[in-house]
Amino acid sequence: MKLFTESLQTSDLLKAFRSIGIADLQIDVTIFLLISRLRVYDYRAIRRPQVHIFFAWRSARTFSDAWVINLIGAGVAVSLLADVTLNIVLPTHTDNAGILLTNVGLMLAANRIIRIFINSPYGVLIERLPRRSVLVPSLFVGGLHSQLYTIPGFWPLLIARLVWGLAWAGIWIGANTVVLDLAQRKNRGRLVGRLQMWFPVGVGLSGLLGGWLTDTLGYGPNFRVESAITLAMAVVWLLFLPETRPEQLPTKTGTPAPPTPNTSSPRRQHLAPIMIAIVLMGLNWMLMIGGLLQLLPVLLEQRMGAMIPVLSWVLPVSTLTGILVALNQVLGFAASPLSGWFTDRTGNRWLLVVIGTLSAIFALTLGVGGVGLQLVVASMLAALTSSIFHTQIITLLGDRAGANQQGRLLGILNTAGDVGGALGPLLVFALLPIIDTSGVLTVGLVPLLFIFPFVLWVALREMRPAHQ
Repeated sequence: MKLFTESLQTSDLLKAFRSIGIADLQIDVTIFLLISRLRVYDYRAIRRPQVHIFFAWRSARTFSDAWVINLIGAGVAVSLLADVTLNIVLPTHTDNAGILLTNVGLMLAANRIIRIFINSPYGVLIERLPRRSVLVPSLFVGGLHSQLYTIPGFWPLLIARLVWGLAWAGIWIGANTVVLDLAQRKNRGRLVGRLQMWFPVGVGLSGLLGGWLTDTLGYGPNFRVESAITLAMAVVWLLFLPETRPEQLPTKTGTPAPPTPNTSSPRRQHLAPIMIAIVLMGLNWMLMIGGLLQLLPVLLEQRMGAMIPVLSWVLPVSTLTGILVALNQVLGFAASPLSGWFTDRTGNRWLLVVIGTLSAIFALTLGVGGVGLQLVVASMLAALTSSIFHTQIITLLGDRAGANQQGRLLGILNTAGDVGGALGPLLVFALLPIIDTSGVLTVGLVPLLFIFPFVLWVALREMRPAHQ
């Protein structure tokens, strides 16, 4: 009688599932009954693909990798709206923000400073949680934090910047973890490059939209509109973003299956490449993004004047700098997916890392004494280097990471980037009164020239058959 009752209940359940189109859940119910009868497996050790409540009629497996990454990338791009806008308008709207001009540097750096301390814990946390449980709340917080920008005063703005640092750590580390969840070695470069492509899209569009909204609506209303846009994107993630966390399959004894050789923990001989890659990311943020590109308007004004002839026009230095920044974003948009495609085709991740390091050295060399077109090329090489490093280094970490260990490596990598990004402008503008711009860039060449032989050594070692 008991067995008959269970069968009847099961039949009713299956009919109910079929009536709402969830045929895939028949498998879960069948497995549950087999476990309850035979007691061979431990059901708690089995993790089935998560089907979201709003998409119960579709398994997460039906979403293509490209669709998921584009959805993630669009959210990343939208999340940058308020941050990029604040970086542009805060120096000229200190009265609206209720702060002194001397506080601007602290406000713009506060989000990066807090991430130095939370990136690694976030990375470990995201390994232990479903990706959605980190990504979706982080984007909601990212949308809400910009409402604090509308409250004048030192402390509301500082709190808002710290909250944004917390939110961005979850968004960026989570987004990259999702990509590494989906990727395999044969397509990891392309998928990482596709996500990285969305960052310059977000920076470029955020700058244009934020500047226009501020001029049209004003300082406070602009951030309210951007908050609404970001919250709308968070709702899209809530409804449509599938879970990508890897599943553990059970063995016959009910314990999770051991990782396969290609997902085992990073071997000791992998530590040197990982460490060099992480140091390169820190140097990229310190010397390229926080160094040469920060100095670009100063270099243009010192060596070419406040009004610069370009073809048949004469442009103010700030306008020309803005044009170059926009062109560099376009270059980054193209370089990220192309470098990912190239590394997947060749199978050699470190070849492009070598090229990126040489590009960085050449960029600083041009910046030391360059004028005119040489400075333009230097800025473009810096942007190219940054795109290559972001795509290739994250791809490398994905290759080296053990089973579900991408988060901790991404946390360390982002910490290195934040340290470099914070130190770069600080060191540059501290050294300028002591040595000129050429001297600052010459000092920047030293760590790149020091690390290049190690990069070349790793690249040559990776070309051996054992490392293919």
